[in-house]
Amino acid sequence: MPILVQLPLGIAGLIAGYFVSRDTLHFTLVQTGIALVMLALFCAFLINAGRIRNAIRGRKGDDRAA
Repeated sequence: MPILVQLPLGIAGLIAGYFVSRDTLHFTLVQTGIALVMLALFCAFLINAGRIRNAIRGRKGDDRAA
């Protein structure tokens, strides 16, 4: 599998390992669910990246003016 697939599934596997035993049959489902939540959070971050950047720049500009 490409690294773009292995890395998120590896991280999701580590997180899922804290909550579900790797020997259970539904570990793969939990791992996939966690990976989908991570993907949704990443997409939400990309959608709002401009707003976040503007908010950070606005705060820095206010600090310099004071």
